[in-house]
Amino acid sequence: MQKLVLMGITGNNADILDAVREINAIKPTFNLLGYLTRDGHPQQPGGLSCLGDFASARTFPSDVQVAGFAFSTATFRQWPDIVASLGLPDERFATIVHPRAYVSPQSTIGHGSILLAGVTVGAFATVGNHVIILQNVALSHDDVIGDYTCITVGASFSGNVQVGRNCYIGTNATVVCKQIGEGSLVGTGALVRHNIPPNEIWVGNPAQFLRNVITP
Repeated sequence: MQKLVLMGITGNNADILDAVREINAIKPTFNLLGYLTRDGHPQQPGGLSCLGDFASARTFPSDVQVAGFAFSTATFRQWPDIVASLGLPDERFATIVHPRAYVSPQSTIGHGSILLAGVTVGAFATVGNHVIILQNVALSHDDVIGDYTCITVGASFSGNVQVGRNCYIGTNATVVCKQIGEGSLVGTGALVRHNIPPNEIWVGNPAQFLRNVITP
């Protein structure tokens, strides 16, 4: 079985833990060794041991993969830097697809990406590396989701949508435009009918420009 360590155990990572256990219940696939936290302090156990802080991932043998990240609108932009700081090749990040997700065999899912229960991925879609897609998201044919993007519960996409790197798509958003630029954020329940430039925040139904993203 593949040795696996989770990058956190609370929030979205609790759902990722559930997905791993569901996968193992069908076919033993992952040997779950424990979890890491930002500061190395244990969190709610979930029957697992805390193995250190995120940087500890660099010390694991090459046959150990890592997965997961608990994100919010305040933290999702940190994920690329955290991954880069670990210095691990993409192959060291596990791809986890919940057994109750559907992925067309004509589509591709990148390294370190997570698809939770109820996700559907249509034909010829591409999901990049380190993408997190929460429950009941619907991707249509030929959609392209950039690396490090977070898509939250119930969002849906029409066909041929391109979402840039490190974007955030809010709960129950509906995306029928053709392009969302890198680093942009779509609010909860938004109906996106027009292309969104990079690093902008759009909210509402229909979605409208709110402000530019404030970067550190």
